[in-house]
Amino acid sequence: MVAFKKIDPASLAETANLVHVTNISPSTTEKKVVDFFQYCGDIIEYEIVEVENGFEALLLFDKSSSVDTAVLLNNSRIDDRNIIVKKYDESIKEAAAAPEAAAPQATAQSSTSKLANFIADKMIQAEQIGKSIDSKYGVTEKFQHIVEESKKLRDSVDAKYGITEKTAKATAAVNAKIDEIKNNEKVTAAKTAAQPRYVAAKNAAQPTIENIKHSTTVKKIQETYNQVKEKVNEVTQETLKIKKSKTLKLSPEGAATVATVQAETSAPEGAAAAAEATTTPATTPATTPATQN
Repeated sequence: MVAFKKIDPASLAETANLVHVTNISPSTTEKKVVDFFQYCGDIIEYEIVEVENGFEALLLFDKSSSVDTAVLLNNSRIDDRNIIVKKYDESIKEAAAAPEAAAPQATAQSSTSKLANFIADKMIQAEQIGKSIDSKYGVTEKFQHIVEESKKLRDSVDAKYGITEKTAKATAAVNAKIDEIKNNEKVTAAKTAAQPRYVAAKNAAQPTIENIKHSTTVKKIQETYNQVKEKVNEVTQETLKIKKSKTLKLSPEGAATVATVQAETSAPEGAAAAAEATTTPATTPATTPATQN
């Protein structure tokens, strides 16, 4: 492991708040690294050291929970590389176990991390495409205009025919009728007579309901549901964190998608300009006949 001078782990009483970041691109700036991890928590101090293949960084957070958040960004992409993010203590153990290890490379992603990164990339791509189309055709502006016109039309119709007032009167009449039925003596008597039968049926069905609730099949279904729910929540949370932290360029696939959409949206204008150029006759300067002496 590279030696850090500004932050000396040996002088710290506790190293649990340290994060070690490797495989940082030579083209990545110090500010980009700090900004990338800033949302994980308060960074008390940091040091970035140049190495043979780029940079390594040591970040000191205010609390260990911030470290737990930071390591979730392992294998995230900054500029042209996937960074490696580990707790400092883990890096020390690995360095001690393999002193002759080669230059660090990106570690394999977990299935959750891969899925979260994939979803985050697609969300970023979709947002970029949406902004491009909206900017080109003014979708948001037109939609807002339609909404405003619809409100004006609604208010105009309501004022002309008194729909709101009539609706309020009809609702009041229906509620009055419902109250009348509720307070009807015959209805009350029938409800009172049926109550014992309802209670008896409920009590008779209760043992069967309890047996079903505690059956092996239902327990397995519940366990499966809880596992799926937990996995979905895990992927969702990691996706949101990755998306929030990605202040970098789109992946090559995302950039290609955005470029394709932008080319398609600008094609009509290009075609119109070309058509106009071909139909406009070329103008040539008038020639003055030579004067004969």
